[in-house]
Amino acid sequence: MRIAAYDNYLTKLATSTKCLDVNEMEGYISRTTKNDSYLINKQIERIKKLIKDRYELYGVINEQDNIEAFKKGYYDLGKIGLTLDMMRKKIGQFRIDKESPMGIQIEKDWNHAAFLLQDLLQLENMNLINYLNLLEERSNDLEQQKIKKVKKPTKKRQTVVQKEVVVAKEPDQPSDLMCIEEVCEMLHVSRSCIYHLANNHEIPHYKFLPNRKKNRLFFSRSEIEAFIKKNRVVPISEFNEQFSF
Repeated sequence: MRIAAYDNYLTKLATSTKCLDVNEMEGYISRTTKNDSYLINKQIERIKKLIKDRYELYGVINEQDNIEAFKKGYYDLGKIGLTLDMMRKKIGQFRIDKESPMGIQIEKDWNHAAFLLQDLLQLENMNLINYLNLLEERSNDLEQQKIKKVKKPTKKRQTVVQKEVVVAKEPDQPSDLMCIEEVCEMLHVSRSCIYHLANNHEIPHYKFLPNRKKNRLFFSRSEIEAFIKKNRVVPISEFNEQFSF
């Protein structure tokens, strides 16, 4: 029964054309894993395999295909099980804002099937990717908690360490890096909103060891501030001053 319910939830993540609430995903992870590292890592393995299989659903463009396309000036899409029109129809189901970075990217790729296919795959797997990010964050947090418990010094040793730190400590320098919780607090938005913006490449962010099993999102405070400032709305008074004589 539990396996069937889990399969149904994965189907929901895979088939929804909307970005699902991250808080709902986190709640589901807590209920189904009870913060057990083994169960979390089993889910990570399954989600990674599912995403890999889904990315190969319509066919695969390999390195040799890229080389041939560079020589010819175009891709031979005989291996791909979708036509350009079919890709466009599938992308249309997601109703992406044309003014968003993802919408701009799609418009740029609109007549190039190989690139439009990558846009489609990203949209079709956005919820699975977000769910995987949350699982990996939870796994990393649990590992960090284990490390702290193992390395926790005895009371006597802890006193010595604290004294050493007081002597050697330098003035704190504010870090430019922020985790997703700090960005949420700074912008007064939900984690779901930030994940949605990051998934659609609408907000500058970094992935810690993106090719490794463990992966978390980080942000630059200065870049987030620049991101906010670039969306400045000119007040009416300033607008009117341009036409005053």
